[in-house]
Amino acid sequence: MSGNPRASRVFLWINSLAVGVPGLGCAAPPGSANDMARCAVITAADERLACYDALFCARIAASDERLACYDARAKPKSPEPQGAPAVAARPASKPDDAASFGVIRRTLVSEPGPQQISAVVTGLSVDRQGSVLVSLDNGQSWTVKDADARLNAGDAVTIRRAALGSFLMTTPSRHTYRVQRTK
Repeated sequence: MSGNPRASRVFLWINSLAVGVPGLGCAAPPGSANDMARCAVITAADERLACYDALFCARIAASDERLACYDARAKPKSPEPQGAPAVAARPASKPDDAASFGVIRRTLVSEPGPQQISAVVTGLSVDRQGSVLVSLDNGQSWTVKDADARLNAGDAVTIRRAALGSFLMTTPSRHTYRVQRTK
């Protein structure tokens, strides 16, 4: 910084401000490093957290605020009942129910369901975007994601699970198409 005298003066001025402002200087309150080290060696997580909370409250200068801090930290937490379920409630239909095959569920625990279903194509339709909609005899509707679907009404198809939550529809002529359930 010897090349620019103005920059060195600004640097020295900022450093002198940082030392004079509490919290910005390098010096910590006396005993804080020892207290932090004492809390750090506690192995139980709850006790360690309580130790750090007590240190936080002790640093508050105003006595009323400090007491309010201690009171807020001392409130007992409502304990969770023993044996409470860790996952959401189970859906009404069974996971192996063919009517729920292909419906996406957002659950924490993956429940095993059928790996494949067999059905008969009852109807085919094409939407405005050119996607083929396949209606099955079990009431399900599937959209074929491939453009060249060679399906006919009355075809017996098998839909099975594929990678990453996708599904594959296999026709009697051994053509396989990636499909997505729409209904």
